[in-house]
Amino acid sequence: MDVLQVEAQYGLRLPRSHVLCLEDLADSIHEACDFLLLESEVELLSFVHVNEFLHRPDKWNRWPAHLVAFASNGCGDYFAYDLRSHPLTIIYLDPSATPEEALSSSDPLTFQSFDHWRSYQLELHKRVVSSDE
Repeated sequence: MDVLQVEAQYGLRLPRSHVLCLEDLADSIHEACDFLLLESEVELLSFVHVNEFLHRPDKWNRWPAHLVAFASNGCGDYFAYDLRSHPLTIIYLDPSATPEEALSSSDPLTFQSFDHWRSYQLELHKRVVSSDE
């Protein structure tokens, strides 16, 4: 699957900087989090597989169509585009709550752009790595 197919399937236009990260597997974002890929042998890193799972009708905390996951911290939590906003905003979704609960939280973790989210993730990763040393 390519970028245009994913964009058509989920009704979004990925920011150019997101596309560049998808194309550059050496980009540091791939070390900082589980960044979902267009093609992956690992289902938990597959953009399409993860979103199909999160939107399944039989899931107790099924995601609405306006949320599209693109990254995770690896613990069942996800960062997702909220397609209701223009430009696209990004929200953090905890696995212990429904998407509605996360969206209605008085203090949801949100980002105004992919670039803001990426900077946050890289800084967080840098702090974690330096604290482990």
